[in-house]
Amino acid sequence: MPKIQKVSTISISVFSADLKLIGFESRRELHLSCGLINIARGNCTIIMRPDTNEVNGEILISSERPVMNADLSVPPILFDQVQNSLKNNVGRPLQIVLLLDKYLHVDNQGILSIDDDIKANIKDMSWILPVR
Repeated sequence: MPKIQKVSTISISVFSADLKLIGFESRRELHLSCGLINIARGNCTIIMRPDTNEVNGEILISSERPVMNADLSVPPILFDQVQNSLKNNVGRPLQIVLLLDKYLHVDNQGILSIDDDIKANIKDMSWILPVR
């Protein structure tokens, strides 16, 4: 019988990224298509905007499909750093670790156990930006 662990972080690897310029004002958004590292199946789409001086956001985890959708607001300087890192292809993907305000139940094989959709706030996040 698999052992269930409570985790409050999601580790993510960025597969692809698109910079979108919205409207006449050219509001910037990064749309990141990501795979999950510490959860066995699924993917995550992240929309990141340079809006505030602090990191905030939320993530919606579907109970019906292995899909997560995150919406993040970050300081403009962080947005620029991430955008520049995505331009510099060094052969390794950029990684993100999201700290949630809720626990997820994951077994020892990495399978997420979820009965209903989960909406969680993102309390903090860390980036691994490959440089060489």
